[in-house]
Amino acid sequence: MSVQTLPGTAADAPTTSRWRSLITQESVATLIVSVLVGAAVLLPLFTLVVSSFLVLDPGGFDTAWGFDNYKTLFTDRIIPRAFVNTLLISTGSTIVATVLGVSLAWINARTNCPWRDRLEPYNLIPFFLSPFVGAIAWHNLASPKTGLLNAWARHYLGIEGYLINVNNIYGVIWVTGIFFTPLVYLFVVGSLRRMDPSLEDSARTTGAGLVRTTMTVTLPLVAPGILSGAIIVFVTSAGEFGVPFKLSAPYGWETLTTQIFSKAVGDDANHYLGATMSMALGAITAFFIYVQQRYIAPRSFTTVTGKGFRPNVIDLGRWRWVAFGYNVAFILVAVVLPILCLFIVSLHPVWTAEIIPSDMSFRNYEKTLFFWRPDAIQAATNGIFNSLILAFAGASIAMVLSLVVSHMIHRTKGFGSRVLDFLCVVPIGFPGIVLAMGVLVTYIKTPIYATLWILLLGYITRFFPYGQRNIASVMLAISEELDQSSRMAGASWLTTLRRITIPLLKPGIFAGWVLLFIIFLRELSISIILYTSGTETLSVGVYYLTNFENEPLTSALSMAQTVMLLICILIFRRVAGREALTA
Repeated sequence: MSVQTLPGTAADAPTTSRWRSLITQESVATLIVSVLVGAAVLLPLFTLVVSSFLVLDPGGFDTAWGFDNYKTLFTDRIIPRAFVNTLLISTGSTIVATVLGVSLAWINARTNCPWRDRLEPYNLIPFFLSPFVGAIAWHNLASPKTGLLNAWARHYLGIEGYLINVNNIYGVIWVTGIFFTPLVYLFVVGSLRRMDPSLEDSARTTGAGLVRTTMTVTLPLVAPGILSGAIIVFVTSAGEFGVPFKLSAPYGWETLTTQIFSKAVGDDANHYLGATMSMALGAITAFFIYVQQRYIAPRSFTTVTGKGFRPNVIDLGRWRWVAFGYNVAFILVAVVLPILCLFIVSLHPVWTAEIIPSDMSFRNYEKTLFFWRPDAIQAATNGIFNSLILAFAGASIAMVLSLVVSHMIHRTKGFGSRVLDFLCVVPIGFPGIVLAMGVLVTYIKTPIYATLWILLLGYITRFFPYGQRNIASVMLAISEELDQSSRMAGASWLTTLRRITIPLLKPGIFAGWVLLFIIFLRELSISIILYTSGTETLSVGVYYLTNFENEPLTSALSMAQTVMLLICILIFRRVAGREALTA
């Protein structure tokens, strides 16, 4: 006689238990985060692709499917030239940054240059500062009529006209190159510090001199790091908006970023054409990032052997003071001179390229920082508070997201972790202005448009991989056995995360938080596309004042931003330590 089991009896227990084992704190958290990351990264890019095939009618009221936007990229009067200018600027900036970055890394890591350890933090400062502010500073330094250096050349050297002019494509290459030099430096200096000195010693025993050994042994061994840094600089330069907006666009040298802004923002905005131009720029940068990730990053040479060693220091003899002077000159050009010029200009009521001590005051700081009047100054002042809110909230949310993402990537195995790791790479491959266009066309008809929420979403989507990389670097150094022991003792995933994982990851979490806070505080490319009246950021406030061509007021707000960033840099340096970026 058969016995039938009623629903809800013990026969259902295995199925219920299996479902309960799948629905855990860890699985729910990772599922939610995976969906959020996937939607935040892929949805704007998907919408960007779709929007690029929508053609706005002449009246601006309806759209139709077609390739007219892509045809415009070739037939427009300005866009093809902007495309060529972008390639020229990216190439030139990459050359400048690579030459400076590699040489400085070699001096710091391998030579007996005096005080090289003390100089290194200053070499990295441009990495944290705003290139847009750097362009403003160099405009005040080297404009033909109002540049301080040109005024001194006329007064002291008797030169007629001007000595230097940065208001052109070459000025953009120069400023972008020196501000992105730390990117190459960071990719190269770690490899140079870990290199086995016996490889160079072998070359010297065959009679090779210092220059030949460096060119034929040292640099080829760190070629993957050099090429990776060069590609990152190329991609970052292609997506840079602030420098060409200040130094080249007003003088006829448009780039793709300035054209995206002018075509996609304003009363006659064509978001669909802006999406098409963003796709073109994104395709360029994505290609180079793919090359870097697929062919260069996995490629490495054996620069560290199993034998214990201390990297040797090359004795430059009398040339060590030349190396010292070279390093100091870079710091003066990239850090001291621009900041000093901004401060001097900010103290004058009107800037005429002449330092007048009797006219100096802090009146411009009162105007920009303490609600002087409800116009562009008011927008600039609002930007300070909005940026602080976005930086604090964005860094906090991004680090929580980064923590869970890093745990899923490095503490779980399988296809899901690989997909999530890929999604963390995607935002790095697209310039901020491209992702901002994707966010704009995706959420322009939603309630978050014209609020700080859309800016927050854009910031986190673009930059949370930086925080994830900071946490991952610490997590990989922590044994998984600690987590496993806690779980075997009966602790839940959340308890293990709170009591074991997070305390061990505190240095990486806080370093990543400060790094993101700095990036959000100076960010311009995303803000310039997504801001509206009332949601201006600090960088947008500087942009506002730049349009009024009031250099003293612009310099005052730029100095305020720079001082805030320098304070954050000091905190980051104290918390993260010397190896935080160079490891």
